Amino acid sequence: MAVSSEVRSNVTSISAVREQRLDVQLRQLEFSAHLHRKLDLEHLFDALMAEGQAFVNFDGLFFHAADRGNDLLVGEVRQYSQRFEMKLGARTLGEIELMRGKPFSSREERQAERLTESLVYPLDNALTHHEALMLAMIDGPTGLRNMECLEQQLPREVRSARRSGLPLSVVLFSVDYLESISEHHGSAVGEQAWRDVAETLGESLRRSDLVFRSDGDAFCVTLPDTDLDEAVALANRLREKVDRCVTLDNVQFVLTASAGVSMMMERDDANTLLGRARDALSLARRGGRNRVRSLHEEELSFDPDDGPAAA
Repeated sequence: MAVSSEVRSNVTSISAVREQRLDVQLRQLEFSAHLHRKLDLEHLFDALMAEGQAFVNFDGLFFHAADRGNDLLVGEVRQYSQRFEMKLGARTLGEIELMRGKPFSSREERQAERLTESLVYPLDNALTHHEALMLAMIDGPTGLRNMECLEQQLPREVRSARRSGLPLSVVLFSVDYLESISEHHGSAVGEQAWRDVAETLGESLRRSDLVFRSDGDAFCVTLPDTDLDEAVALANRLREKVDRCVTLDNVQFVLTASAGVSMMMERDDANTLLGRARDALSLARRGGRNRVRSLHEEELSFDPDDGPAAA
């Protein structure tokens, strides 16, 4: 008795292969078009995180900015990563790091590389847009970011700190009676004094720290990955550095400075975080100036007219 068996072929037809390739190409085109519509840097990387999962799985990404834009973290920090330099011609746009909890296979490494290659032109557009926005958010006398920029950037810093689980501190820094230089020596000397102080602050900070001209007579410094004690120590170093940073006709002005410090807590948003720093600065001024004060979450905002709250 003859026995016959049916042999099933696992070979994919040429037409099926073509359809699969066409499907991948269409998804890549749609993905690229989607990225090109994102001019905001944070929105661009949010889209890369969400839509990029169709091509390779990853849990988080980090944009290491070059000389344009700011470092950004989206998703979770993980043990294994693939890092790609983003270049357009001779220009370096930064580096993209894709992270996840297990190693990338050779195939996934190639998929990740193709994924980041699709980001080059959208990233260049977003960085150009970012630079244009920043030009409108520059304080003329000091060259620092202005209050409008602070109102946009601080919520982003708060979101980034929540994502990374790293501390975030804020310092409000005020040179005591700096405005009196203009009153006694003229506006040109006064503006130069503001620039000298701004330059001194900038020279003393890390690349990830941001300085803003805030509230007219104060500077705001955001300090990622910095706890309250570290921020207080830095504020004291800044206070010492501005002591003799302003010079007129080879004569140095003796300056003092006051600072208020706060660190982001679980329930904080940008407003409450900055509000505690303002309250702490008020305490420093009311306590005699030339000092640094800090406030914790449990120390509620106070009305300066009612007297100082707990230090």
